[in-house]
Amino acid sequence: MPSAAVFRRPVLAATLVLVAACRAERADPPRRVFGGMVTLVAATPTPRPESDTAFFVVPADSLIPSDAMGAAIRRGRAIAIATRDSMHLEAGALRCASCHLDAGTKRGALPWVGTYARYPRVDTHGGVMTVHERVNICLRRNLRAPALAPDHPQMEALVSYIAFLSRGVPLGSHVEGQGDDTLTVKAGNSTEGAAVWRTECASCHGANGQGSTKGGPVWGRRSFTSASELASWSTFAGFLRGHMSTGGRRSAMSDQKVANVTSFILRQGRAK
Repeated sequence: MPSAAVFRRPVLAATLVLVAACRAERADPPRRVFGGMVTLVAATPTPRPESDTAFFVVPADSLIPSDAMGAAIRRGRAIAIATRDSMHLEAGALRCASCHLDAGTKRGALPWVGTYARYPRVDTHGGVMTVHERVNICLRRNLRAPALAPDHPQMEALVSYIAFLSRGVPLGSHVEGQGDDTLTVKAGNSTEGAAVWRTECASCHGANGQGSTKGGPVWGRRSFTSASELASWSTFAGFLRGHMSTGGRRSAMSDQKVANVTSFILRQGRAK
């Protein structure tokens, strides 16, 4: 079970208390949302220091409780790995683990470790975004899956698993290794990237980016949409560097090769 630093909920039906994803002064009284499943604490956020960073630690399976919460955690991991079957998506479509590698536990490849501790958070428009809303954004933009209600069993399972991966992380903290990786170059050559694609990528993702049993689609109607964060050059390039890594953040391809193939992939057609 996640420690009190993240949340405490003995059974699925109990109230889950969330606080803002940064240090804050509480303002208005807490308000109930999502059919009573969550109590959202209103807050006026202030920035946290950059040094407030937690270690990247994947909780051991032995810490999963043998109760309703434990069943939800295991169900959430199963959905992340077999999203197409669990949500009855189109054959060959992406799954959660296509982007959040190793079911969200691989550093430098969009891991979920520590993610729960940063929600609710203030979005770019000044509003408050919950973890449930963030999950739905990912489902819609990357898998074209229908939105799930906050109390939907699949949503509860995914959130429970994400929360478990944040076990012991103080609320509002960033975790080293979160997000995607970074490159030392800022531009790529798509023509050279096509050659990299043929030699380094096509065997797993298909000659036309359609995906295969070894790797998901990276362009076309079954891949992530143009509205996805992955359609951003810097995000996809960072993800690809983490994806192609061995032994942590050491890339199997040079940064320039990663930049080139990123430029090639993002020039291909995809759904809006």
